[in-house]
Amino acid sequence: MLNGVQGMVGDTALVTREIRGEHSPGRVRARGEEWFAIPLDHESSIPVGTSVVVADIERGLLVVYAPDS
Repeated sequence: MLNGVQGMVGDTALVTREIRGEHSPGRVRARGEEWFAIPLDHESSIPVGTSVVVADIERGLLVVYAPDS
């Protein structure tokens, strides 16, 4: 089991500020904290209120995707 940020891969989070692509990070709430996040599909946007899954960590940003999309 990984600890710290790398241990967040696979966790779910809630989008609190719209994620608008690779160059316009949004924010998510994960493990009770706010994190900057970008979408796994760098062209997509993810609206506020969407439940997402953490796929990776890149340059200190969470890389997320919406499992329903």
